[in-house]
Amino acid sequence: MSANRGDPGQGSGPARYPGTFLLAVREALASLNWEIRRLSGGVVQCIDAQGREQEIGLENIYRRARREDRSTWPKLIAGFLGSVPGEQLDNPPTDLSAVADRLLVRLGPPLGKRDNLKIWFQPLAEPNLGLSLVIDYPQSMSYVTEQMVADSGREGNVWLERAVENLAAQTPADCFQIIHAESGLRHCTVGDAYDSSRALLLDRLLPETSPDGCLVAIPGRDELLVLPLSAAGLAQIPALKAIAEKSHQSAPYSISEEIYWVRGGQWFLFAVEVKGDNFTVSPPPDFLEVLQRIAPMEDQETKESS
Repeated sequence: MSANRGDPGQGSGPARYPGTFLLAVREALASLNWEIRRLSGGVVQCIDAQGREQEIGLENIYRRARREDRSTWPKLIAGFLGSVPGEQLDNPPTDLSAVADRLLVRLGPPLGKRDNLKIWFQPLAEPNLGLSLVIDYPQSMSYVTEQMVADSGREGNVWLERAVENLAAQTPADCFQIIHAESGLRHCTVGDAYDSSRALLLDRLLPETSPDGCLVAIPGRDELLVLPLSAAGLAQIPALKAIAEKSHQSAPYSISEEIYWVRGGQWFLFAVEVKGDNFTVSPPPDFLEVLQRIAPMEDQETKESS
């Protein structure tokens, strides 16, 4: 079982296992109240009963299981997973003040309940994209519940501000690498499982993108692509969309295949549909003024007709 947050299943290869084994894995995880997020190659990404992200390497489990009768696989696998200790498993934190220095923020879909307690969540541009709070440990993390926030006597946004500040404190100033010089397309490269969350820090990390903001793709937990707004940048929108769609299909802890316009801390869905060599953009209404300024209407008409 791997809990290496910086290498979520990379290099596991296209391992293939009998369907009965994969069914046994699913049954074992269900018995432990673990939620599968993605099963890819030889790795399963999931959320355990305490709300922590876990990564399970299947190869060693299969080698152990295949020596036993298949009818015993679900129980055997559940016993193996249940015997692996996790950080703060026996004494999960209940006082957010005591772990305030470990609070960080995560971008992603809502996660529902853990142990009948609802995970704290704040929507962003759409219902399926928003912010959660996590308590970070060296090899794992656990999600903050609404009950924990209520018991703290403070609003969730207070803890969110602290989590964002903590993230900013551990973010290098040079965390972005320019991967397309003409458009200025950037890729966040810290690789600590919080790169997508750094989209919340763009006003600090890339102040040159203000006041118009930038286009953002967050296909997975460990991926953040940022495209500054310019005439050259607009020409790269189809490429950005293609990257987002392709990466989203294979990314561990996938988030979204969409593109978002982020300006002044506000998020807007920037709908892009690519069909062959043609693409259709449906920007939010507030973007039209920006579009007219950086790419006058006559240029837009030429692009749309091509």
